[in-house]
Amino acid sequence: MISIAALAAIALLLGGAAGPVLARGRWPLRLPGTAIAAWLGVLAGTLAALTGLVATALFGRAGLGHHVIEWLLNYLKHHKHPSSDTTYLISVLPLAAALGLTLVAARRYRRTIAQRRHHREALGFVTHPSRDFPDVRLIDHPMPVVYCLPERDRQIVMSSGALHRLDAAELQAVLSHERAHLDKRHHLILTLIDAAGAALAWLPSFRAARDRLPPLAEMAADDEAARNTGPDVVAAALRKLAIAPCPAGGLAAGPADRSVLAQRLARLEGGNPPHGTYAHLLSGTAIALSIIIPVVVCAAWADAIPLFC
Repeated sequence: MISIAALAAIALLLGGAAGPVLARGRWPLRLPGTAIAAWLGVLAGTLAALTGLVATALFGRAGLGHHVIEWLLNYLKHHKHPSSDTTYLISVLPLAAALGLTLVAARRYRRTIAQRRHHREALGFVTHPSRDFPDVRLIDHPMPVVYCLPERDRQIVMSSGALHRLDAAELQAVLSHERAHLDKRHHLILTLIDAAGAALAWLPSFRAARDRLPPLAEMAADDEAARNTGPDVVAAALRKLAIAPCPAGGLAAGPADRSVLAQRLARLEGGNPPHGTYAHLLSGTAIALSIIIPVVVCAAWADAIPLFC
């Protein structure tokens, strides 16, 4: 019972309260990479706690799973104790719910991957390789568009309109931005969060993560580009790309949301403070929590699974 209460408290704290607190904070705008790590810690801890709750209900003393194990290990005489069908049903309900939610998440993930694959296949008919950049494919279109797709060949798609609008420095800034997305696996993070959020939209932290993480990923890529070319150059490139939406399945330097654009420009043009000791400490804490919380939860879960009565 103590283990169940602890797991439920962790799930409520992380899944219900921690996400909204992060979403209301202002510091994630200054330190987007650190904020992404903190979000991942919150979501990983929530998932671990929920998994522990399901496992405890299934494999605890009153759970059906525990009795299956007892039946398999019935060479020990004392591995028998009475239990009712109602108890079995109650223990199986969390498992059924977990399987249903997993199916919802898997369907969402497969749909996203299929959309991305179809988009990539369509690009094969309308794009051609760039002579100057081996990881760029060009599309003849007047609208300035630059975005990346997380395939094995790490494609960056650029329109002829963007190529003509951007000067050499701005072009390097935009390419640095897109390469940062690919290097940091932002697509994978956002795809998994979107899939988990589809299944766990009833948890405030997952709802908030689906809204907050995409802008943070863009800001983190902005910071990487700014380190290579300077924040003013990145801001100038953003202004030239702001009129074009990002196609589904891609991550683009140009934002689709005007409020996000305003935040990104304010960061770049306002002298975003450098990452110092505080940032590294906060980042390390977030990463440690993302590891420690699941380990603690799993330890509590294992403690609640008595194989021998």
